[in-house]
Amino acid sequence: MLDYIIWNMQPEIIEGLRVRWYGLFFAIGFFVSYYYLGKIFKREGLSQKKLDNFTFITFILLIVGLRLMHCLAYEWEVYSQDPIRILFIWEGGLASHGGAIGLLLSFIIFAGKSKESFWWIASRAAIVIPFTAGCVRLGNLMNSEIYGVASQLPWAFVFVRDAVIHTTPQQLTDILTQSGIVSTDLYNQLLQFFSAHGELFARGLPYSSLQTMLIESRFMLAERSDLLISTLLQKGLLQAHHPTQIYEALVYFATFAVLMWYYFSRKTVQAVSNYFILGFIFVVIFGFRFVVEFIKNDQVAFEQGMTLNMGQWLSLPFILFGVYCFYKYFSLTRKQQA
Repeated sequence: MLDYIIWNMQPEIIEGLRVRWYGLFFAIGFFVSYYYLGKIFKREGLSQKKLDNFTFITFILLIVGLRLMHCLAYEWEVYSQDPIRILFIWEGGLASHGGAIGLLLSFIIFAGKSKESFWWIASRAAIVIPFTAGCVRLGNLMNSEIYGVASQLPWAFVFVRDAVIHTTPQQLTDILTQSGIVSTDLYNQLLQFFSAHGELFARGLPYSSLQTMLIESRFMLAERSDLLISTLLQKGLLQAHHPTQIYEALVYFATFAVLMWYYFSRKTVQAVSNYFILGFIFVVIFGFRFVVEFIKNDQVAFEQGMTLNMGQWLSLPFILFGVYCFYKYFSLTRKQQA
């Protein structure tokens, strides 16, 4: 059984090009969601034009919501100094709670323009949205971002590209020579080499930089990279972490599957409950998000020391909304059975 999984994927699909895995997964999620929403619209007699209008509104407000929530809730001190950078979405920084708000606004706008019920359009969109959310988390995995705290579980990931080592030139030299990664004959040369990079050690040495330095300076053969990782793990200088991106992606894909089954298993669209769909998605997705935050690393420094982090506080209103929808669903069901 594996003690850990070494994860060293690069964000770019092809090195040197600006096409990234995150963008590819987001596009796949969006178009799959669009495809199945089209099937729902067709089943309920709505035109392709209405589908395209709704998709356009939703896409714009989704991106705006994702970006604004990150800038306002997580890094306002940074963006308030240079607001134009809020538009620089390619720098990264999206918050799912803001995306949910953007989606709700798009439902309100579409309902007003199309004369369709808000509850109807919100529930139909909610069936397919979890698939896109799951793809986004896979994009986070490819970026080695938004992962969990240290773990010794056999499926824990060593996020090599994002790992930072805190040690001293002396300690690291001892570890590398005693483990046989670097020849003991090179001890003094290696110590001198590391000491010359004291500033890098002082602020934290990125693992990727260490590996490159050792190979390019001919202290270590490239094929010993795996041994380097395992040795640093044993010495506590590297850690494996909960792959919370995968945990969330699995829950989102499962939610998509359950809601698709629920909707298409109803013999008539009249048998589909808007309140059940919305209650299910908000309670399951944001409830899980609330729980998984306990094993996630803080995204920003100000979350340190908080009993509940920003992600959990932002999840609470959505969970309560889901509880309200379930209350309405069970109340209506009781009345129909009375």
